Amino acid sequence: MASAEDERASGGLWALFQIGKEACIEHAALAASLARDDAIGSIMIAVWLVTLGGNMHNPVLSFFYLGLGMKPEDIGWAGVITTVGQLVFGPIYGLILDRHSAYLAVVLSLFSCGFACLARGLATSPEAVYLAAAIMSLGGMTFETMALATVSRYAPPRRRAMVVAGFLLQVKVLGIMGRALYPAWNALVIDGFHVYDNM
Repeated sequence: MASAEDERASGGLWALFQIGKEACIEHAALAASLARDDAIGSIMIAVWLVTLGGNMHNPVLSFFYLGLGMKPEDIGWAGVITTVGQLVFGPIYGLILDRHSAYLAVVLSLFSCGFACLARGLATSPEAVYLAAAIMSLGGMTFETMALATVSRYAPPRRRAMVVAGFLLQVKVLGIMGRALYPAWNALVIDGFHVYDNM
């Protein structure tokens, strides 16, 4: 016969499960409504794709750098380049967002992110990695921030807090999913497309 403590524990777990279930349903509905929104739908879809795709290769990025002959300090310098660029160009993107067009800021940062990732993927030397980092510093590192600013700007005031919270949660969840999907993606590339590397 179950004790009173066991019954209370099971009841607490069930209540916690119900809360989690309701939160998931609520955020799924929010994600669907954001994707259908005429003003921010395309931006949200871009954020989801960039976040998922970017995190699918993050687990092996350092190994890729090492395979190019880069030392740990060289990898650190690539990070310095993107950070300095973010500090320099972040305010410029904020100015574009405030005085010109929120969409222009998002599109410019998205193109910077896309070209930088392409250049990094094609890199065959540390210098090419630094070039990719410089391209990323032109705005790619601010894409998520610009997207969040745009989404919160166009969200109805009564829903703004929920939209921002949902945006942040979705980015984190998709980031975790992207990293978790790496083994499957790697197996598909090797076994399905027969693409190998020598790292």
